[in-house]
Amino acid sequence: MPGFDFIIGYLGGLSYLGIFFVFIIPFLPIPEEVLLLGIGYLVDIGDLNIYAAIAVSIGGIMAADNMWYWLGRSHSKITAKLRNKIGEERVAVYEKMLKNHTGKYIFLSRFIPWARAIGPSLAGSMNLKHKHFWFFNIMAALLYAPIFIFLGYFFNYNLEIVMNKIISARHIVFILFIALIGLAAAFFINKKFLFPHRCSIFLIFPVMKFSMHIT
Repeated sequence: MPGFDFIIGYLGGLSYLGIFFVFIIPFLPIPEEVLLLGIGYLVDIGDLNIYAAIAVSIGGIMAADNMWYWLGRSHSKITAKLRNKIGEERVAVYEKMLKNHTGKYIFLSRFIPWARAIGPSLAGSMNLKHKHFWFFNIMAALLYAPIFIFLGYFFNYNLEIVMNKIISARHIVFILFIALIGLAAAFFINKKFLFPHRCSIFLIFPVMKFSMHIT
């Protein structure tokens, strides 16, 4: 993955429209979390407005996810490449979760790297109604993007260390810590608004088991 200085310099050279489109680039060698942390850093140093940064990030994430949904629905060759990259064992687990816990999986998987990557195309390939996908996906994005942007804002000059930990397989505990920040907020929304009758947060653990085997 490119280094800290490159990422900050790259993001700093983009307009708000450019930031929107950077989320849509397929197989970008920069994790989505790292992009959002970098955006938070640029907010902290005054290069970006916090409200505009959050808005274009959520918009870019939603545009990318919807692109992958329709690619999955059309059974595009690029989705086959994504499946191969992630591995059939993981994909089989995600398919089962999506089939049995549709809305919960779409919402909660936003916070798990590999599950997030394959989720939209699986939803499309399994013919999930677009309005259902859209609802749960946007609920998750509205929570996910601000969390990582604010983390980048508050970590500011320690951000290089944070970025390196996120992409390192040797720092799974750190990844889980970051994910659990989102999951704690997701749990509250899940219990209060989405699925008040069941504690569905526990379905995330088998997904995390497979997702954290990062190669």
